[in-house]
Parts: sequence; structure tokens; C-alpha cells
Amino acid sequence: MRPPRGRLHPSRGALDPGVSEAIAQRLASEDPDERAAACRETLAQPAPELIEPLITALGDPVKAVSSAASEALARAGGEVAVVPALRRALRDGDPVRELGAALTLARLEPPDVRLLPALVRGLELPDQKRRWWAAKLLVETGRVEGQVLPVLLGLAADHPDPAVRRMTRYCLRELAPDDPSVAATLAAGTRDPDLQARRAAYTALASLLCPPSSVFELLAAALASEDDGACRRIATVALAQLGRANPEQIDEHVLRALRTAAEDPDDPDLRRGADRTLEVLRTAAR
Repeated sequence: MRPPRGRLHPSRGALDPGVSEAIAQRLASEDPDERAAACRETLAQPAPELIEPLITALGDPVKAVSSAASEALARAGGEVAVVPALRRALRDGDPVRELGAALTLARLEPPDVRLLPALVRGLELPDQKRRWWAAKLLVETGRVEGQVLPVLLGLAADHPDPAVRRMTRYCLRELAPDDPSVAATLAAGTRDPDLQARRAAYTALASLLCPPSSVFELLAAALASEDDGACRRIATVALAQLGRANPEQIDEHVLRALRTAAEDPDDPDLRRGADRTLEVLRTAAR
């Protein structure tokens, strides 16, 4: 839905009124291919009278249609009515349309905190691709707006939807891997009752910069105490990545836990992961 950033050229004319009316009718078609084609037809010469129908199409359940509507609105960004219409759509009440408006606005102007409510609601959508779109723009917005990080920390800690907790942990990994509050939130996430959200926490820990010693202790303990085999294997990967970058943090307790894991009688994948990590740490210590 979002090509490389940059101001897009304003429209250079309008369609014949009869053509615009025909396109508006096709935008309301029951056929999603017809709706998407109608959106694309406006690209050459976006018409002001089609702005509202295109705004409506941002909420189309079919991603090909909503993406085509976003492209058409971005192309029409020079029209005076486009940006105000998109800002109104941020409070539309339809989370799909709100997300589409946020994504389109971010192509026309730098993202700001006004996008935040729509993006957070976008994380709650059932469609995985739309959740990722929301997550990526949250990170982009967080790089210029300090209010985003505290919101993400709160969502990662206690949002009732495990999918949101999972997505925000990936956001934190990208946005502030050097922030102590991020390290603490991700560490707490390794106790998440939801398996996928817990795996996301372990995965995100591997990207921390200058992590505290408590993170190494947690990962070492997980090799024996974590019930999920995938989480244990992710912990070995995290120890390898963090230990390579911070060899001074690797103590005898961590090495002993890895040696024990390397002899686990029941999990060959864990044994291989622990062996690889020990080799990485030996190389880093030279």
C-alpha cells in the first residue's frame, strides 16, 4: 500500500463528469476486481468529485481495493480536499478505513501523533498484513514522535489481545532496542501465557543493544525452565547474538546453562542450537 516516501504530483485535470459518475458507480460494485479497477482508473487524472468515494474504498475488506484507493488518493494529494478528507477518515469508526487513511496520509506528509489512534486500532485487525502495515508505520512515527514509545510499552505489557502484544514487541525491537524500559518490557513478555506472544518476546530480546545482565540470566534460565521447545531454541539464538556483541556479559552461569542444554537428551534441536551458541561465544571471547 505504501511505495517510497515523497511528495506526489498533484492532479493535472479532472475527468468528464459522466466518466466520474460511472467510476463512482463501479467503486460501489459487488465485484472487488471491478472496484479495484475503478480505483486504478482515477490514477491518470484524479477527479475531486471522486475523493469521498475513494475514501470509502479505503475501508474495503479486499486489500487490493483498499490499496488501489490509497494509491489514487496519494496521487490526488495536490487536491485541496484530499488531506482534510483523510484526516476526517482517521476518526471514521471503521478501523480498516482509519488505517488506510493513516497509511495514505503518511505518504503525503510526515507522520505525527494524530495517526496514533488509527494505527493502534490497526494492530487489532484480524488481517495479518494490515497489522504489519500498522506496526511499520507505528515504528516510523515513533522515530519522530516521542509519545509513541510509551504507548507501545503499555500495549506490549497488558493489551488483552495477544496478537497486539506480539506485534508491539516487534515494534519495540525496531524502535528502541537500546532503551532499558524496552528490555524490561520484553523480559516480562517471556512470561506471557500466550505462546506466540511469548515467542515474540524472546525473539525481540535478541535485538537489544547493551542489554542488562538480567537479560542474559533470563535467557540462560529459559534453556532449562521454559516449557516451549521453540522458546528454548530462540533463547540460544538470542544468547549467541547478544553474546557476540557483548562478550563481557557472558559469565560461567550462562556457559554452564548452555553446556547443559547441549547435552539435553530429549531435544536435538536445542542441543544443536546450544552447540552453535557455544562456538559463537568461544569465537567472540578470543
